[in-house]
Amino acid sequence: MKKLIFIIILSFFSTPVFAQDTMKLVYFHNFPPFSWEENKQMHGILIDVVTEALHSRMGISLSHEGYPWTRAQKMVEDGNADAFVTVPTPKRKTYTEISKEPVVVAMFRLFVKADNPKIGDLKNVRKISDLKEFTIGNYMGNGWADKNLAGMDVDYGATLDITLKKLAKGRFDVYPGVSQVARYRIKELGLQNRLTELPNIIDSNTFNLCIGKKSPYVNILPKFDETLMKMREDGKLEEIYDKYK
Repeated sequence: MKKLIFIIILSFFSTPVFAQDTMKLVYFHNFPPFSWEENKQMHGILIDVVTEALHSRMGISLSHEGYPWTRAQKMVEDGNADAFVTVPTPKRKTYTEISKEPVVVAMFRLFVKADNPKIGDLKNVRKISDLKEFTIGNYMGNGWADKNLAGMDVDYGATLDITLKKLAKGRFDVYPGVSQVARYRIKELGLQNRLTELPNIIDSNTFNLCIGKKSPYVNILPKFDETLMKMREDGKLEEIYDKYK
C-alpha cells in the first residue's frame, strides 16, 4: 500500500505543468499573413506553425489571442501571457527565452510597377544602400523603413495598402518590404497584374518563439527546436508557408 501511494505521489510531481494547463500565445491582431483576427479567431502562418509544433506534435493545449502589438508584448513581459512569435531584439531577450529555430524567415524583397522601365536597374540592387538611386515608397510606422531608409527619397503612405496603390500608379520606383506580407496584400487588392516582385533579397529577419521567463513553459524550447527541425525535414513547414503564397 505504501509503495502504491509513493508511485502515485511520484507520478503527480513528475507530470509536466503544461499537461494540465493551457499555454497562452498572443499575437499582433492585424498582421496578415503572419497573424490576424477574423470572426473572433486567430489565423496566419505563425498560428499554423506553432499549432502544428506545440499542439499536434508536442501535445500542449494552446490558446491564441490577438491584441494591439504593444499590448501583446506587455502581457508576456508582465507574465499575463506565456509567449509570442516575433523578431528577437535585445529588449525582448531581457524578459523572454527565445527559440534557436525560426518559425518563419521574413524576406525583404523589391516590388515594382510591372511596366517600370527601371526594372533592369532594380534587379541589380544587392543591398539596402543601393536603393538611394531610386524613389521609394513605404508606410508610416514601419520601424524597418525608419531605420534602413533614413536619408533616402521616401514617399510615406498612411498604410501599406495605400503605398501599394501608389506604386501601381507609378508614384515612385520601388517598395522594399517583407515579401510574405506585400505579396498577400497585393493579392487581396487585386494588383497581381500591375505589380511585380523582384527576386532580390536585400534583408531578412527571423520570427522566433519567445517564451516569457515567468511562464511555466519556458523550459520547452529545446523540444520545440527539435520539433521545428523535424517539420522542416518532413516538408510540413513548407506546406504551411505555401498556403499563404
